[in-house]
Amino acid sequence: MQLKKLIQNYSNFILVSLLAGFSFLINFNYGFIGLMPMDNTVLFNGGFRVLNGYVPFSDYWLVTGPLLDYLNAFFFKILGLSWKTFIIHSSLINLLLAVTSFYFFINLEVPKIFSFFYSLLISILFYPVVGTPFVDHHSTFFLVLSFYFLIISIKYSKYNYFFFIPSILLLSFLSKQTPAVYGIISITILVLFLYYIEKQLFKKIVLNSILGIFISLTLFLFFFLVSKIEINNFILQYLFFASSIGGDRLDTYHFNLFNELDNYKFIYFFVFLLAFLILKIVRDKIQDKKNLFVIICSITLSLVLIFHQMITLNQNFIFFIIPFLCGVFHSFYQKIYDRKIFLFIPILICIFSVTKYHLRFNEERKFNELEKVDISKAVDAEVLDSKLKGLKWITYLNPENPYKEINDIREILRILKDEGSSKMIITEYQIIAPILGVYDNSPNQWHHPSVSFPLNKNKYFELYKDFFVSKVKKYKINFIFETRSDNNTITELVLSPECYFSKKERISNMLIRLKINKNCEDFK
Repeated sequence: MQLKKLIQNYSNFILVSLLAGFSFLINFNYGFIGLMPMDNTVLFNGGFRVLNGYVPFSDYWLVTGPLLDYLNAFFFKILGLSWKTFIIHSSLINLLLAVTSFYFFINLEVPKIFSFFYSLLISILFYPVVGTPFVDHHSTFFLVLSFYFLIISIKYSKYNYFFFIPSILLLSFLSKQTPAVYGIISITILVLFLYYIEKQLFKKIVLNSILGIFISLTLFLFFFLVSKIEINNFILQYLFFASSIGGDRLDTYHFNLFNELDNYKFIYFFVFLLAFLILKIVRDKIQDKKNLFVIICSITLSLVLIFHQMITLNQNFIFFIIPFLCGVFHSFYQKIYDRKIFLFIPILICIFSVTKYHLRFNEERKFNELEKVDISKAVDAEVLDSKLKGLKWITYLNPENPYKEINDIREILRILKDEGSSKMIITEYQIIAPILGVYDNSPNQWHHPSVSFPLNKNKYFELYKDFFVSKVKKYKINFIFETRSDNNTITELVLSPECYFSKKERISNMLIRLKINKNCEDFK
């Protein structure tokens, strides 16, 4: 018996080691291939800001989670400020999801080799599609983890797991509001549903949940005390303004059933298979409420992620849920049906869909808008700065001539380095400040008008303008520099025309300089 256990533990160790190595390295590889200037560099600068003592919501306007800025700062502190460190961070999260998924499937009694297989497929489609740390992916990672805890806690009556779920959801929320909020609402409803399944032990579930909520709120307050984030700014930026964006998206979203079914057809295929299992369990009067709950939770997680994907402006990233659903289906299929031949078809569909999305999102880098770009033209970004060593620089902004784009950025770096006066830098290339080793004094972390900050017609615009002006005053800004290929600047969307001298000065192919007039009405 001891020998059998030893062999089992050794085989687990080998599989987990292989899985950990693969899931880390696949993301580490794709994290160095191409980039979208704003989305792939904004958190690099965010980590640099926090590393140098600047505070989210107070020193810069932020509508996404602050957690990643602090996590990136931690990695930069330990391993040094570099693109390599940046990708190590996201690669470790991909590794953690793969390994936790393996043990999750093992606990669902999926055969070991298939648990390894499904976890491997998850790691191919989770973080590698973007490569760099990204708020949606971190929030989703913690959300999936909370569902894993919920499912295992009910399946094996480990109700102490409910103590950890609120803290995991808090980490999801501090990464990004959505899909975290959708998950919190869904899990709350599922916990209430547990009253039907575990009436006698429901009190224990509630007590562990309440204790977990108390601890998570304590940690939440501790985070604010340590980080020195101003609670009023957090509420305004992260809750009120961000929720207004979500409300606008819901109001303007045009639902098309056929388009949505087509976009997520492989996910829906496995959702329908699981729904069919529910019908069979109910029809055959199989007295197994816990397994029924597991299937319902799995479907709920999938629908939460689909809903989030439908109303977000980002590229699709939720296809990693396909092997997750296939693994759950595998677990229950073998308990209900004797014929294994019918399991063969869903596995083939799973492999086909993962291969399809791997080629589209990983190889072609679709998430980073590079699907029609010849990536072989990429240039080693080390020519720009040693911190970017290994990054194959190519963007959708100048796909035919990445050397020109790099030379334009080098010219910007030279100009900004020689500029002696107090300046504010507003740019989608958020590697500029870390390369120069300076704080950019930008009032925002992100620079997407109406999404990252309110525009004139938004009810929070005046508050934002006051925030913008306060930063110009605080840092004694004389000039605002913006990287633009056109002449439409962010500054013009915020300040009145009399607040900057009417003549905008283009001082390079991609750089505009505006001189600030602090005698205008906005500064009074």
